[in-house]
Amino acid sequence: MKLNPTIIRRLREARHWSQEQLAAAAGLSLRTVQRVETEGAASRETRVCLAAALDTDVSAIMEGEPAAPDAFRWNPWMLPILAGVLAFAAGTMLGAPRIVDYGAIVLVSIGVLGHSLRK
Repeated sequence: MKLNPTIIRRLREARHWSQEQLAAAAGLSLRTVQRVETEGAASRETRVCLAAALDTDVSAIMEGEPAAPDAFRWNPWMLPILAGVLAFAAGTMLGAPRIVDYGAIVLVSIGVLGHSLRK
């Protein structure tokens, strides 16, 4: 399977490593690193060694479509935050009493607390 030479080079340069330094960190020969950065050809062992040295997943350096980000997922802790923001915005636009603002702050706080406790 082929690696993406551009990603390999970008990850190496982000660490300010030369090809020689990457080869030493990955336990590979300089020629292997050069071949990967020009052709993208690599054995399974080379892919694993490079990914480990560059502190990334093998799938992140493979050629092809980049992995799609996870789809948006609605979480229960988002509801009080959304309700609080909407209550605050509506209260501000309609000139509601200050107690509505305090209620909105409480709703947002509950949502943030729920998110932090979830971790």
